[in-house]
Amino acid sequence: MSQVDGRILRSHKSQSIILDAIIKLINDGNFYPTAEEVAKESGIAIRTVFRQFADMESLLMKVDESINHEFLNDKKTIRLDLPLMKRLELIIDERLYYYEKYENIMIATITQLPKYKILQKKYPEYQKLLRKRTEKIIPELSNIKTNNQELIDATLSFAFYQRLKFQGLDRSNIAKSIYSQCKKLIMSSGE
Repeated sequence: MSQVDGRILRSHKSQSIILDAIIKLINDGNFYPTAEEVAKESGIAIRTVFRQFADMESLLMKVDESINHEFLNDKKTIRLDLPLMKRLELIIDERLYYYEKYENIMIATITQLPKYKILQKKYPEYQKLLRKRTEKIIPELSNIKTNNQELIDATLSFAFYQRLKFQGLDRSNIAKSIYSQCKKLIMSSGE
């Protein structure tokens, strides 16, 4: 029995090391790490990498699960009794924190969507989780026009953040721009 337990522990440890290696490679800017690169970074033989993960899609699925688990357990408490615009500001700060923290992982995910079915399935699920989080913190959104709800969701998206960043805005100005746009959409909904 202890021999089996030892193998299971070694397997879990190897998986963890491999997972850490691919996340490090992606965070360092290698959006398409190969199995060979993961093996080299982890210090684990490539045969062991493929013994632990059948293919790169399986490994990316584990990366996805790991990041999602971390994200879901890392949310800050935002009090619902705060004024609407303060909650909006806090949601924006929270989103920017995650976008900065997981930026390379998100870029790698988006650019690999066409290649991996698991990412095609999971990415929209995470977008829905982010939207539900926003709607929970700002339930007033359900009272505004559907088009404005969609535009607010788009304004809070990683794609919109990236666009502003590539236009040369720093974090502070990105936050101000997103806040201003969302506020306009919320306020204009009564028209």
